Amino acid sequence: MASDNKKLKLYSYWRSSCSFRVRIALNLKGLKYDYIPVNLLKGEQSHPEFLKLNPVGFVPVLVDGDLVLADSLAIIMYLDDKYPQHPLLPSDIHKRAINFQATHIVSSSIQPLQNISFLNYIGEKVGPDEKLPWVQSVLRKGFTALEKLLKDHTGRYAMGDEILLADVFLAPQLHAAFTRFNIPMNEFPIMSRLHETYNATPAFQEALPQNQPDAVHYVQKEKVVLLHLHLNMESEAVNLKLYSHWMSSCSFRVPIALNLKGLKYHYVAVTASSKSDPEFLKLNPLALIPVLVDGNFVLAESLAIIMYLDDKYPQYPLLPHDIPKRALNFQVAHIVASSIQPFQNMGFLNNFIEKKVGPHEKLPWAQSVIRKGFTALEKLLKDQAGRYATGDEIFLADLFLAPQLYSAYKRFNISMNEFPILSRLHEAYNGISAFQEAFPEKQPDAVNSD
Repeated sequence: MASDNKKLKLYSYWRSSCSFRVRIALNLKGLKYDYIPVNLLKGEQSHPEFLKLNPVGFVPVLVDGDLVLADSLAIIMYLDDKYPQHPLLPSDIHKRAINFQATHIVSSSIQPLQNISFLNYIGEKVGPDEKLPWVQSVLRKGFTALEKLLKDHTGRYAMGDEILLADVFLAPQLHAAFTRFNIPMNEFPIMSRLHETYNATPAFQEALPQNQPDAVHYVQKEKVVLLHLHLNMESEAVNLKLYSHWMSSCSFRVPIALNLKGLKYHYVAVTASSKSDPEFLKLNPLALIPVLVDGNFVLAESLAIIMYLDDKYPQYPLLPHDIPKRALNFQVAHIVASSIQPFQNMGFLNNFIEKKVGPHEKLPWAQSVIRKGFTALEKLLKDQAGRYATGDEIFLADLFLAPQLYSAYKRFNISMNEFPILSRLHEAYNGISAFQEAFPEKQPDAVNSD
């Protein structure tokens, strides 16, 4: 329990699925907290006082004494580190990794593409009638992948008979899909069963949107109105394969981790066409890279892969022991992975912005997303950065920042002098061999990279 004189404060909005996740975690751990509503529809997330707490202007934000922390994954990992009752990650390394994979599918491949700000953009640039079909297509793609991922793991809950991190992220996404976005539950039997189970669990019930103090006019079925290089290095102990593409910033993160840990691996190049091959879809039904194969274990999503590598191969740890600093690393990584990268990847720019809005909008859109994220990161890191993002050691935050900075400056023409901290970090990363060897132009499938 939090002490009376340092009671936790949660800045939240009743219908925010990201806030919903944190409420579940707090309930599972039996932690008391003050609920401070932030009305997103009235723009309160853009008020100067709130922007001091989170420069990105998103909920949730958790305040624990003098520590201010934004981003749901960072908050939940912090709570799990500091308050060990009802642990949210299992001790089994493989199960931990699958939890991170399911979590990242929700937080990076589904939720960012159906949040209110992006739906408003679709309404303005494409048309209001496009919002619901777009959200439904995103949800169906993500849920199809989750059904395949979890089919051999589920018990009463997503990963067995205990409530874990995957459940904390799945429950709000399922609630939104079935009650707001009109996804028929019978399309996804595993998701549907989990949804019913969560609705019968007190910690989830108390976190439901309609049970929050700022909930208004809740309607159960409301209509959505928002809305193969072989590196010539063999290892008897390690038999890793990385399915990658040279220009993928998500893939870029993983070789940095592998290089830092001194792990040898086989690079398997994946092209745009081969991502749709049945053999690759067996590895990742979302048809996204990177994918790591470690013996018989197959894992997708860069955060899940990196956390798995850090759990299994402890040389060169990628998370500090200090709990607030660990949380800060998760916050930085998640800003990149959920608030920047999904909106500027080539698939999204080509398949949505170019086709629905126009090719001339691609670069301005990407630049606006990057600038917003970088502005927040500059503020977040100004009192934390040393030689690297969170001090004088390379940690998780650096693995996510380096590829994002690289693409911002090389592909999207972001001026380095706009962001002095990030510019300095970019130069520092460029001088480290583990990062240099992971550069896109150094990969075996790189083309026209002069």
